[in-house]
Amino acid sequence: MWTRCLLPAVGELRIGDVRVSRVDRMIRDVRERRGAGTAQHARVILAGVFGLAVRHDAIEANPVRELTPSRRKKNGHAIELTEESLAGLREHLQQSGGAVKYDLVDLVDALSGLGCRIGELLALDWTKIDEATGTLSIEGTVIRVPAEGLIVQDHAKSKAGMRTIVPPRWVIDLFRQRHAVAVAPWVFPTTKATLRDPDNTRARLRDVVRDTPWEGLHPHAFRHLVATRLDRAGLSAREIADYLGHARISMTQDVYMARGTAGVAASAVLDQLGPHETTG
Repeated sequence: MWTRCLLPAVGELRIGDVRVSRVDRMIRDVRERRGAGTAQHARVILAGVFGLAVRHDAIEANPVRELTPSRRKKNGHAIELTEESLAGLREHLQQSGGAVKYDLVDLVDALSGLGCRIGELLALDWTKIDEATGTLSIEGTVIRVPAEGLIVQDHAKSKAGMRTIVPPRWVIDLFRQRHAVAVAPWVFPTTKATLRDPDNTRARLRDVVRDTPWEGLHPHAFRHLVATRLDRAGLSAREIADYLGHARISMTQDVYMARGTAGVAASAVLDQLGPHETTG
């Protein structure tokens, strides 16, 4: 966060020269270019930097604390997907030149069936998909390392995130079709067949849904959609958590319930979210 967003803006300034107005402009710029979540993260980092400076008497007050508290605008920004709106979104993406160019049509379909985090999906390579058993292993996530660039981190967000699931069959079929014409080791590479940046992918998605009913769509909305669909179908909290890679369920469930390959029941439920069911 410091290297990508903050260093170019304030790295050459002396601590005492950073004013509230400068911090405010910078956070607003990050919010516009990268979204509210990234802006909030940048704000937290800066607050820590200047908090340390205050504790060492380098400055008298933390300029970040003088900013107006950020407010997440829910209306028109936080999009909650439903099975009905997913069908409309798919149709819009199929007709969008930008969505096709940046390979967002299949990516959205995959998110709709897997409910995984965007970094987990972009880290997925062909060795993690077993077409014979219909299983898929999520064992890492894409991150950016200073001075190295994008890499696949060999572990997920939490221990629970390291999982093997049975996705709906239409997801496996989608991946089989992509594998037949693949030129890169990853399932969803860039147009240059390199590892794909989660931040850039979020930005591309925001671009193609701007001025539509899905404006403000975030990849996490698909995670919520999958969780809601599984909950309504009557799956247990443990089954849903295992499929999504959530760590926090009750201690009793975590300790005493077996957790092998997850998602057999989820697979049947999510079959109904496939493109063949929602488009037409």
